[in-house]
Amino acid sequence: MTGTITLIARTELTPRELTATSRSVTDEDTAALARLLREAYGSGTVGTQEDAETTVRDAFRGEFGPFLQEQSQVIEDEDGNPVAAAIVLERRDDPHLPDVPYLFELFTASSHRRRGLAEQLVRQVMTSLHENGYHEVCVRIPEDNSAALALYLTLDFNRWIPEQDEL
Repeated sequence: MTGTITLIARTELTPRELTATSRSVTDEDTAALARLLREAYGSGTVGTQEDAETTVRDAFRGEFGPFLQEQSQVIEDEDGNPVAAAIVLERRDDPHLPDVPYLFELFTASSHRRRGLAEQLVRQVMTSLHENGYHEVCVRIPEDNSAALALYLTLDFNRWIPEQDEL
């Protein structure tokens, strides 16, 4: 079993033009985002459609930390189906994470990978957070997820190491 690493970055206005159009997620997106989540991660990780819908609904309700709907974004295909999404919390309710906005989920349909959609979503999230007065954002990823690590390093994320308490 692998561990996780926490990455953190300063928020900023994106220096690049965003070519994919995104919008804020809504409650009506729950089932579609759950299907996308299952496709992106596999049912072995996420479970059933019902399990995935529960995860999405719980995130929207603030079960993992205060939900930031405006910053949580979805990109749709030409038929209006979600193909990439980011779910953002004001902070994750976890004492082992920094008290900054948290990128709870970032996922892309397998049919739309390698098109830069995840990067565009993270840039959009960082810009929106910056515009709303947040200075940092963090994410936790499996330490063996080299694709995710490469993406976040490209976006100037760095490993976060909590300050050690003085004895």
